Amino acid sequence: MHWVHVVSCWSDDTADKLLAYFPEPVTVAHDGRRASANEFRTFATRRKTPELAELFSNFDTTEARDFFTDLTSVDCSQGKLRVELCQDGPGFWLENHIDIPEKLITLQIYLDSGNRDWGTHLFWNNGGLIVPFEHNSGWMTCCKSKTVHGIPEKVVDGIRKSVIINYVAGDWNDTDQLY
Repeated sequence: MHWVHVVSCWSDDTADKLLAYFPEPVTVAHDGRRASANEFRTFATRRKTPELAELFSNFDTTEARDFFTDLTSVDCSQGKLRVELCQDGPGFWLENHIDIPEKLITLQIYLDSGNRDWGTHLFWNNGGLIVPFEHNSGWMTCCKSKTVHGIPEKVVDGIRKSVIINYVAGDWNDTDQLY
């Protein structure tokens, strides 16, 4: 599996509830890494954001981990849940990269309106494509796929909202990010 296109991830009601948790947009200087805006990142954690975290409780189950294990052939059984609300502003870009191996899966679901070209660009040996930025849809990859992805400079010219869900393993230093 290189990647999976996800459509209609949540009910309209849940997607609307998620949108209410996004903070007011801020202007940030971007350097091609999501970490360049660490102070503005929002994570769903049971300790700091329990009402937001509740919206992701189904992902923190044995059944969910088994589902993603079956889908990807990556053992997610011991993975720790990590959920981030991403709000990328005008000028945001993300250097082409492969996710670190500690991220067992990456599931990114876009929310709200925006330009289709704001979606994630995926690359492989014989080509690539853009996963279109469409409300309540997105993409998923796993650590075995080594999928190169990013967002070119000068593409995002508005507010790009998404949710990134990972199961992480190993030495995950940022334990405050974990569910």
